[in-house]
Amino acid sequence: MTDEHVHPFPWRLMGLVAIIVIIATVAAGLVLSRNSVEQEPPPDASVFTPAPGQLPVEKLRQVTVLLQVRDRDRAAVSNVLIGVGGDTGYVAELILPRNLLLPTVPPLQLKDVDGPTGPVSAEGPIEVLLGVQVDAAVEMDRLAWAGLLDSIGAAPGTAHAADPASFPLVLDSVLSRLPADEQAIGQLLTSLGSMARTTVTNEDASHLLALLGEGLRTQEVRREVLPVLALRAGPAQVAIIQQPEGDEAVQRLFPRALLQPGHPGTTRVVIERAGGSLGAATSARLALAGAGFGVVVQGGDAAVTDSAVLVPVGTEAALAHGRDVAAVLGLPPTSVAVDESETATVDVRVVLGSGFRPM
Repeated sequence: MTDEHVHPFPWRLMGLVAIIVIIATVAAGLVLSRNSVEQEPPPDASVFTPAPGQLPVEKLRQVTVLLQVRDRDRAAVSNVLIGVGGDTGYVAELILPRNLLLPTVPPLQLKDVDGPTGPVSAEGPIEVLLGVQVDAAVEMDRLAWAGLLDSIGAAPGTAHAADPASFPLVLDSVLSRLPADEQAIGQLLTSLGSMARTTVTNEDASHLLALLGEGLRTQEVRREVLPVLALRAGPAQVAIIQQPEGDEAVQRLFPRALLQPGHPGTTRVVIERAGGSLGAATSARLALAGAGFGVVVQGGDAAVTDSAVLVPVGTEAALAHGRDVAAVLGLPPTSVAVDESETATVDVRVVLGSGFRPM
């Protein structure tokens, strides 16, 4: 006997639900996979690894590398800032003197900075001093330099290259003879180990060196020595950048690597003496450097009484930088204004008048 209240199991309905679930799962998977391809790279992704659909960074601007060689006493005796890319059509090389005085606290000569992994590395101060982006630093001791020379074999013009002081003279010959394959360069860097230290990953350093080698093989080289003035600082002689010749040299060589408002890294502040004394400028620099700003001091043509804090654009972020600088110097918020001139300085320019009194 059958119970008329007992219903058969709804197989058809369950089958329909299962089909709907499968379709929804597949669709969700497709959406998630598409989003994972289209999303921005994670914050710690390499700047040299472009997001999908974007050009490599060297196609958009110059990329720069600070190459250094240290002698037996661990002093950075040879320092070259080299740049390639940005559709400039040339490889730029700026030779930096070993006794170049950097805007650190306390001031250090370039030869005395720590390596890329040390507490006071060179690339940040070089960025502040020159106003040009430094993407990576590669430092080699004399053994690493000798190993690099061995890797390319006998090459014309490198007979005396083992001396680290000859580094700027043979740099082009050595880099242009590196393997074109990035993986081979990576293996070479791995073999050099701690003798060759970098501020980027081994993969990025391999990419940069391959990029430089290709540029040196196919493009002209534009090379200049940074214009400096020699000053006596106690028993030692130091070099300070000569203005405006130094800025002009940097702009000639690295027009597509100049710092722009909103650049990553330390906020760059230029103190322009416009009636303010040297002592006042020094006090202002120390106060700002102590607050975490990157500061350089330049002479000015005009003489004013009231000091001003000028920012290059009128965005809230730029004005906030200006207000922070004014607060450190004890200047009122009304001293902050937008620089309308064609020589607006990244990121903040302080016009130091004769009425400025250090806090």
